[in-house]
Amino acid sequence: MATGSVIRLLRTAEGKSQTDFARELGVTRSYLSQVENDRKQPSLELLRLTSKRLGVPLVLLLADQETDAATNQVLGELRRILSDILAARVAEHRTNRVSGAEDHAET
Repeated sequence: MATGSVIRLLRTAEGKSQTDFARELGVTRSYLSQVENDRKQPSLELLRLTSKRLGVPLVLLLADQETDAATNQVLGELRRILSDILAARVAEHRTNRVSGAEDHAET
């Protein structure tokens, strides 16, 4: 998974909109979109700020750079775990939303 995809995955797992997160980073939403779609390479300083705002180690964002196979394997597993967490949060949100709608319908 490329750096931009990881940023998007982590951002959405945190429930942050692209507009709000771009504002936190001091960049435009358009620029963040280009980074997340791997059309632009963010500066190291932007990656540092991104890792700080998302609460993850900088190395997690640098994975597809020049790292050894063992490191890439560990980072790949972390990404799979984060993806599973995100999927669980989305499912929980949908369940809560449907449950709330049903509660409303009963009253």
